[in-house]
Order: sequence, then C-alpha cells, then structure tokens
Amino acid sequence: MKSRVVALFLLATVFVSSAQAGDPPRVVTADGAITEIVYRLGLESLLVGVDTTSGYPEQTESLPKVGYLRALPFEGVLALKPDLLITSEQAAPQENLDRLARAGVQVERLPSVRTPKAALERIESVGSLLGNEARAARLAAELRSKINRIQKASSARGNEPKVLFILAAGNHSVMLAGEGTAASALLDSVDAVNAVSGIQGYKPANREAILASQPDAIVIAESTPGQFEIRSWPEVERLEAWQNGRRLVADSMMLLGFGPRLPDAMAAVNSVLPAPSDVAANDS
Repeated sequence: MKSRVVALFLLATVFVSSAQAGDPPRVVTADGAITEIVYRLGLESLLVGVDTTSGYPEQTESLPKVGYLRALPFEGVLALKPDLLITSEQAAPQENLDRLARAGVQVERLPSVRTPKAALERIESVGSLLGNEARAARLAAELRSKINRIQKASSARGNEPKVLFILAAGNHSVMLAGEGTAASALLDSVDAVNAVSGIQGYKPANREAILASQPDAIVIAESTPGQFEIRSWPEVERLEAWQNGRRLVADSMMLLGFGPRLPDAMAAVNSVLPAPSDVAANDS
C-alpha cells in the first residue's frame, strides 16, 4: 500500500513538472467555425479533438471526434485529457460543461456571431485564449480588409435584392431560413433582404411559400455536397432566379459559420445577386 501511494505521488509530481515546463495546452474545440479559426491561425498542433460540426479543413478528419456540439459527452471530452475546451454558447448540456470545469478543464464558451464585426472579435478571442494575440490580430486585419471591399461593392449596387435562402440537410430536412438566423444575417452583410417574410428561424420548406417568394436570387446551404436534389423541388426549379442562373449551392458551414471563410461566403452570395436593373424589372 505504501509503495502504491509513493508511486501515485511520483506520478503527480511528473504531471506538475510537465505543466510548469510550459508544455503547450491540449485543446478541444466544439464548434466548426472555432475549429477553422484555430487552423487559420496555424495553431492546429494544439488540437487533440474536435466536435462533429468541425469538418473543415480536411485535416480535421484525422482528429478524434468528441460528439455533437449540442450534446457534448462528459466522458468523451475528458478522455482526451484537454486543458482547454473552446466552444460556443450553443454548447450543451450545461451539466456536462460544469462537470468538465470541475474536473479541471478550462471551459470557454464564446458568444454567437451574426455580424462581420463579431466574427473578427471572435478570431481575436481565440487567439488570446491560445496565447497568440498578434497572429490573431493579423488574421482579423486581413479579413477585415476583404470584408470592407465586398461591402463597398454591395453598397455601390444601390439596391436590396430579395434572396430565398434554403438550408438542406438531406431531402427530408429542407428548411427555409427566416428572420433571426445566421442566413438572414449573411444577407444583411451584403445589403440583400430575405425573400421569405413572416418566418422566424428555420422552418420546414413550404412549397407555396417558395413560389410566393419570387426571389431575385437563391442560396442553398448544404450540410454535405449533393444533399439538395433539385428534381425533388420543382417549385424551386420553376423560379425565374433559378432558371436565370442566379443561384448558389455551397457548404453550410462556410455560409452560416461566420468563421474565417466569411469573406468567401459574402463574395459568393454577392456573385449571384442581380444588377439593379434586373431587380427593377422583376418588381415591375
């Protein structure tokens, strides 16, 4: 018994000495956009695990998956022996987050992001948590410059085209994006408006609402490539915007994550928006 106590004491001493030696922290991220930030900062060597919303970049596939952001398992996260869990306020259940904190894991929940300004602030927050404020400031400045150029071009357009925004997670889970969503926030960032009025949040796609929306452009966010099958949605295919090629089908995390790819998302949406003369013709 005495020898076992001595062994445990020596083991604890090794862990303390290791921490004092300044070993890099073991980090788990549970939010796809936050994971992307870590990679864009070049700090991915700190990652020991990610959640299932973290599928970009491809290198995330080699990391252990701890579960879904909104259902994080206590044992699954703790098994990776993280020093730090960086997640968002969508993370749940609260009980497991509290248990992780009591087990010695530093749990950081960052606010939801719905504006370019907040997206850049989140990058700086992640950089600060990982001890690299300077690198985060440089990345934020680079993205801010791109965002400003895109917004200047959007403002110069001088119109507010209507956009039908569809979220597709398979043909049986096709949703229309209403107000108060990241989709609507993305449209706001490029001076476009939501073509679906009177809807809050994401609602199952309504074929009548699709036809009534009469959008100037259509954006479809797919959880995985190919999940939206246009042959199953003739109402979308009949829309003039679809027939005229004013449509975008892209990765949902890029479009809705408000992460480091936000300038790409804004530019992609901007690229399918019509000129003011086209919008005027549609409204007449």
